[in-house]
Amino acid sequence: MAVKTFAAIDVGSFEIEMGIYEISQRGGIRLIDSVNHVIGLGSDTYTTGEISSELTEELISILTDFRQIMQTYRCTAVRAVATSAMREAANRAVVLDQIATRTGLKVEVISNAEQRMLSFKAIASRGQKFDDLIQDGTAVIETTFGSTQITIFDRGQMVGTQNVRLGALRLRDMIAEVNSARDERELVMGEMVDHELEIYKRIHLGNRKIKSMIALGEPIRVIFSRLMRMDGRDPAADDITDQKTLLRYLQYVTERTDSQLEDSLGVTMAIAGVLFPAAVVFRRALDMTGAEAVWCPGTRLIDGIAAEHAYNHRMIRHPHDFERDVISAVREIATHYGEGTPHRDYSVRNTLKIFDALKKSQGFTDRDRLLLETATLLHHCGRFINMGHPNLSSCDIIHETEIIGLSEEEHEMIAQILKNDDEHFDWSGNSMQVAKFTAIIHLSDALDRSAKLKGGEYTIRLDEQRHLNISTKYTGDMTLERLSFEKNKRLFIGIFGIEPIFRQRRKH
Repeated sequence: MAVKTFAAIDVGSFEIEMGIYEISQRGGIRLIDSVNHVIGLGSDTYTTGEISSELTEELISILTDFRQIMQTYRCTAVRAVATSAMREAANRAVVLDQIATRTGLKVEVISNAEQRMLSFKAIASRGQKFDDLIQDGTAVIETTFGSTQITIFDRGQMVGTQNVRLGALRLRDMIAEVNSARDERELVMGEMVDHELEIYKRIHLGNRKIKSMIALGEPIRVIFSRLMRMDGRDPAADDITDQKTLLRYLQYVTERTDSQLEDSLGVTMAIAGVLFPAAVVFRRALDMTGAEAVWCPGTRLIDGIAAEHAYNHRMIRHPHDFERDVISAVREIATHYGEGTPHRDYSVRNTLKIFDALKKSQGFTDRDRLLLETATLLHHCGRFINMGHPNLSSCDIIHETEIIGLSEEEHEMIAQILKNDDEHFDWSGNSMQVAKFTAIIHLSDALDRSAKLKGGEYTIRLDEQRHLNISTKYTGDMTLERLSFEKNKRLFIGIFGIEPIFRQRRKH
């Protein structure tokens, strides 16, 4: 396959960055040029709720320059994404429209869950090191300018992720009015960070043993790379260090003023100002996890954008099964709300059998399968809160729960599927995809209405007469399942125009 040139743009909370990449099967993903520009979009959004017209003009000017650079490299494709500052801005639609009309660039506002998945894809693209490290209790701590994401991997899969508003820029702006010595500022900021991390540890980490940490985000990348070079070491070749060394680097930052960091590390004053809060976060995170080894891969969001582009267009092979990570994390959520049961696993298997039987006729995709599996795992999780109206509670729970890797639209779709109860389907405001997935889940749930797994391994196939034949070898009493099946098949027929037929082997 020929070499493709791709441009990745990150419109971040503190800076805008563009990477130009060459991608090929033989050479993999290679960064050939990058350019960035500091711009305080986050300071506007986090304090006023909007991006000012002055910063909008500056943003458009920067992106216009980026466009010219892309043309110089003859990029065949580009993807521009915006994160929390744009996501939280009340006037984001206006800003995005002006960017599109004046630069020709369509900037995609991604959810926090999508942003973090891009970060994982960036580090996974570095080779086997990621998969090796996450086999045994690893915490991925990513501190960006807007927030900190804490994700736990164990036995090669993601087991949970949480976002806390401990971003370097947010913390810097919150502490800006504290006019005191640096050690006192660290104490105040440390108390703020400790409060959030203590809550996280009590609710989500518990007694889980963390052996390693993967440290991500622009502030830690700058701290690690600059201080490694001061030690006479190559941060690219020697990117795994011990807890003691990283703590020494973090202490170096917290003991110096912004001016001293600007001079000693050779960074701008703007960058120096966010290193202190980031160092406080990572210092506390190391205390919380007790991680013995720390990997600082130095990856950036633009690396993840390039990696995802290469994977999606089959330019290079996926190094890690990220879809299984999504399902693993969703299983943890389901278990937390009491749905990690044999009945739920059985329902998932039957749901996917129905999906597979319908896939070709309905034009379903592999992504659809992942989303349906997610919705089935979380079906009726609201019973944890309200046994009488579980569907409304399920919808509320999912609205407030981050599901890594899902877009805002996909997340909302899952919530709407769970909102529709067994009695009726509310067509108002729902898409056909929501309707189809709802019908599949309800029919699947009917196959084990007693939650006793009576049916065993159902055989499910679609015939040429548009009958969905669902067969079981179980010869015992399935009256409850039959009644529930007849009730739920009406919705299924109304949506698909396909008649489900329940077939049970007769007693001899």
